[in-house]
Amino acid sequence: MVNVARAVAVAVLGALGLAPAAAQEGAPTFPTRAIHIVVPFPAGGPADIAARLIGQKMSEDWGAPVVVDNRPGANTIIGAQTVARAAPDGYTLLMVIDSTLTMNQYLYRALPYDPINDFAPITPTVKSMSLLAVASATGPGTVKELIARAKAAPGKLNYGSGTITSQLMGALFHKAAGLDIVHVPFKGTPETVQGLLTGSVDLIYAATVVVGPLIASGQLRALAKLDSRPTPYPELPTLAISGPTTTVAA
Repeated sequence: MVNVARAVAVAVLGALGLAPAAAQEGAPTFPTRAIHIVVPFPAGGPADIAARLIGQKMSEDWGAPVVVDNRPGANTIIGAQTVARAAPDGYTLLMVIDSTLTMNQYLYRALPYDPINDFAPITPTVKSMSLLAVASATGPGTVKELIARAKAAPGKLNYGSGTITSQLMGALFHKAAGLDIVHVPFKGTPETVQGLLTGSVDLIYAATVVVGPLIASGQLRALAKLDSRPTPYPELPTLAISGPTTTVAA
């Protein structure tokens, strides 16, 4: 899930709560200047696409510019730290994924931000479907064929991930299937897709919004979806049905 968060909860909620009263006293109403949405990923990924769509609508509704600021790296820590240190005035927002507010605090000994106290969640915005995808020209045709290839050459195949979530998706499936597939980290999903297209990695777990156009063009092939929700590919099986009996949450 992708959420939008404001920096420093109490100050932002208080400022927004006092806005109508301030307006009656002649003070300018919010917003009076540009709003920045920090995206902790490179341009072109699911969070970036969502931020730009939301930002465009916000700008239309509020009559103020909305700037998308990409701050990729360190599993969203760089972007989160940027927002945590921003003025708590409601003008700096953060697009986050589950790892930013939940996983990171357990994966790192120390974070430069407090996932509980430095942000106030506004709303969930996107819940994306993830797919297991391979290159159409060289990849296997089914999950069972992928498993057979991986077992025939342990440690020879690799998979790319642009988030800790997609990394864990692959790790859970590979462990359940008894596969030795090497993980290759990237800064974001667009780089992961590029790695698949150029042959740097053999498979990826990525959101439909990113890989969908490349599947439609025939460059990539989706082997399975990671949960049972509807997708644009009604014939596509779930990973649990295609491979070993396991559950991998998207």
